[in-house]
Amino acid sequence: MQFLNPKKQKFQQIQKQEFNFQLLDENRVFMTGTFTAFTDNVKQYIKQNDGSFQNLDGEKGWIIPIGNYQNLITNLKSEQSEVVIKQLPQLLQKLQNLNMKEIKYFENGQLVTLKYDNQIRYEQLDKTLDETLYQYQRDCVKQGLKFNGRILIADDMGVGKTVQSLALASMYKQNWPLLIMCPSPLRLNWQDEIIHWLKLHKTDIQLINCGREGIRMNAKIVVVSYDICAKIKDNLMSRKFQICIADECHYLKSPSAIRSQVCVPILRQCMQTILLTGTPALSKPKDLFNLLNIIRPDIFGNFKEFGYRYCDPKLSRFTKGIDFDGASNLKELHFLLRNYIMIRRLKKDVLSQLPEKRRVKVRIPGETSQVKQIGALLNQLGNIDIQQLINKDAIFQESKDQSEQLLTINSILQKCYMLTGQAKIKAIKDYISTLFENEIKFLFFAHHQDVLDAVQEYCIQNEIQYMRIDGNVGVEQRHLNVQMFQNNDEIRIAILSVTSANYGITLTAASTIVFGEMHWTPAIMMQAEDRAHRIGQVQCVDCHYLIGDGTLDDHIFNKIENKMNTVSNFIDGQNQNLGALEFSADEVLVKGTSKPTLISDKGQSVLQEGYVQPSIQSLTEDDIEEIYQLLESRSKEKQEQQEAESQLKLNQKKKQVELSSQVKNQCSTLKQQLLDKFLTSNKIKKEVIEDNKEFNKIQKVIEENKQLTYGKLPQKLSYEYLQSRLNGDSKSTESGQKKLLLKLTKQQPSLNSQEDVIDQQVN
Repeated sequence: MQFLNPKKQKFQQIQKQEFNFQLLDENRVFMTGTFTAFTDNVKQYIKQNDGSFQNLDGEKGWIIPIGNYQNLITNLKSEQSEVVIKQLPQLLQKLQNLNMKEIKYFENGQLVTLKYDNQIRYEQLDKTLDETLYQYQRDCVKQGLKFNGRILIADDMGVGKTVQSLALASMYKQNWPLLIMCPSPLRLNWQDEIIHWLKLHKTDIQLINCGREGIRMNAKIVVVSYDICAKIKDNLMSRKFQICIADECHYLKSPSAIRSQVCVPILRQCMQTILLTGTPALSKPKDLFNLLNIIRPDIFGNFKEFGYRYCDPKLSRFTKGIDFDGASNLKELHFLLRNYIMIRRLKKDVLSQLPEKRRVKVRIPGETSQVKQIGALLNQLGNIDIQQLINKDAIFQESKDQSEQLLTINSILQKCYMLTGQAKIKAIKDYISTLFENEIKFLFFAHHQDVLDAVQEYCIQNEIQYMRIDGNVGVEQRHLNVQMFQNNDEIRIAILSVTSANYGITLTAASTIVFGEMHWTPAIMMQAEDRAHRIGQVQCVDCHYLIGDGTLDDHIFNKIENKMNTVSNFIDGQNQNLGALEFSADEVLVKGTSKPTLISDKGQSVLQEGYVQPSIQSLTEDDIEEIYQLLESRSKEKQEQQEAESQLKLNQKKKQVELSSQVKNQCSTLKQQLLDKFLTSNKIKKEVIEDNKEFNKIQKVIEENKQLTYGKLPQKLSYEYLQSRLNGDSKSTESGQKKLLLKLTKQQPSLNSQEDVIDQQVN
């Protein structure tokens, strides 16, 4: 690619005349330039080459058919002027060279050629997997096949990048073993996802946990963190992986970072390379280069060419080098990304295909010391079934009637419950850091204070704005915190106690909920979810349940699942099956179905024959208590919401009455002051006003101010206008002052009463 080097132009202070050309698509070129460069001859050349003047997204220029581009360049050069012509790079002028039959690039001075046969078809995808995909996810897999498995999947978080990448990778099993690079907290998640979607056995997957660990020859899939990649670089290079997935690939944006220097060559040499990120462009086009170089090194061969073309290079004020922090030719860059590199859909773009609420089961590692303590405590229970114990609500509740044995069991499980939260603190911080990097606004629920404190401390250390509601927050501060979260986009996280903030508040500004800890009562969990999943929410709500390995989480999750099935079927006629939704943070699909909601057999009958609630005789005492608690909570919350709305309406009415009265008084005072100033002015005589009988007219208007509603004053009689004239322009002419006085007498608003106007505005 041939680019104009701005350094050679010495960045002259006097702007030179120039023409710039961008590629819009395979058939059109967009021409812009210095206004004075478009002489009559130039415009004539453009029209002769079928050019048309258009406004594209606020940028005006000429659109030229690609077939006439070279002829236009010849015409412009014939002018022999000093206008600089920034042409299209040679490679982009021949789009047939950008096909996927082969990719050629240089690696360490050696020519590398990757050849493709394009024989794989979407119909070869496993039918069971295909049936679980939404249509937009099938489109992603087809796009990946079109690009021969070299693609940047940049979908919004919650759209389903994980399952799309695994489905695409499964089409190239002839090139396995599959290498998956990801941040360390997501390694366990990937293991679960692979087992779930690809139906592989756990022994087929190798999680590399340290730099001393070798790569098994019989592993079908190898999962490794970016940090460990640097420690086993030689081992990875020697294996010569032919297919790789890189999750959260924006970790590789910096060319100077060690992990980039290690991972980029490995990814670039693969026949199939699938990059995943929710924030592809980050803040500047230069941050995108490394990712583009991995996918298509033949198009984006080196940063110098990319920077001169797409980063609006300028001479740095602080160094003698070039500053590439700008952006240029973005229409062309977008075309190349869309057609040869990337696929990107926002959640709002596919909202019609998604359910209203989805639950995500995210497995995270537990700290070794706490996990060992939990294991030792549970061993004290002997052969007792832990799940059966946890399923009994009495285990987590204090009672004087409990036996000594039950008290001992209760004490052990309570201690394990506390250690479960502590064991996940580090992994929770790692997990929410990924959400912050993806610019997600979310709710975070936990039970223990040390977990809530740890998240708050993380936010403070990283200068992330947050709000917190727990048992120590008063009613007024609670309301203020909710309003701040709802109205301030800079507040990224609400840190919430699952028992203190699970009712009576609306937090629909977020559509993602993270449960760092779970409560054992399903009604409380459902209430917590409904802080975001309620009237006013316009997005699909994603609920992420963080499950710690080696902790009580799996047992508590199973208890919640069983209880929620019973309670939801009885109240709503729907099966809220948590266990059917075991995904990673990126994966938000419903297991085994592409339907927007999970409906049980009984729930389906609601749509068909009419639903009959299960017999109350079939419910246990615990089930009835759960149902009663949930119904009571819903009733209480509805009542509180109605009271809050009534109070808000009353406060608004009072505020408007006070404001109208205040404005009326201020305007009356200003008009009197304005009149007095005119009467004492040297430029206008009192006799003139009296002779014209204007003074009496103005006095009459001022007297009538008591009946005026100043919320409806004409713009020219507004408070701000009168204030400016009172303070104002010494150059005003006598005639201008007379005109103003006449306006005061002629432009009168309607004489509605304050109360009528306010009632109308409120209603």
